[in-house]
Amino acid sequence: MIPKLGNVTFEQILFVTMKLLISLCLFCISADAFFIDQLFSNGCKSPSPAQNFTNQQYNGLWYEVGKMQTAGGAAFEKDCVCTTIDIKPKSGTSDYTAINSCRKLSPTGNFLNATGTLSGEGPSGHWKEGFFPLAPKADYTIIYLDDNYAIEYDCTSVFGVTNYCIHILSRTPTAQTDMVQKLKTFAIGLGLNTENLDYQETLQKGCW
Repeated sequence: MIPKLGNVTFEQILFVTMKLLISLCLFCISADAFFIDQLFSNGCKSPSPAQNFTNQQYNGLWYEVGKMQTAGGAAFEKDCVCTTIDIKPKSGTSDYTAINSCRKLSPTGNFLNATGTLSGEGPSGHWKEGFFPLAPKADYTIIYLDDNYAIEYDCTSVFGVTNYCIHILSRTPTAQTDMVQKLKTFAIGLGLNTENLDYQETLQKGCW
């Protein structure tokens, strides 16, 4: 015989208790899912690569004439001047080497270098860029490219923190002011500068 507590049977109490436990479990699962979604949410944009992109045209030495960059993304470039990037195919693979170089604070400052690997190209003009084996890789996309200029957008989103940089690149250390403005407008028009960061001109005068 099932015991009674007043007019309520033990079976009814057990049924209500089980419903409460199930509801609590479902709430915990939903809360965990929300937390995980927020933790690993990707705040990076996914712009299409330049329609006319070719690896041959992008390979070689570029001079950074300016950038829009978050503080976290500036760990290497924070005090950089005379900044260049040299893109070279890695022998025997479909990957590329991105050699980032600059001088610290002045054209005569300490030489700094960070060499990354561009891997997993697809679509053409988009890679994952990595610097260390266990470090998160950045999305790396060439959103504009012609014979003289390029725009490179890279972005990481880790534990809900997003860092990005929009690099304005030129084949020469100097760039036409109207062209730089055009490239800035193009990048901003794609919604890439999500934090409305100021444009920072990169010092190239006196470097070469």
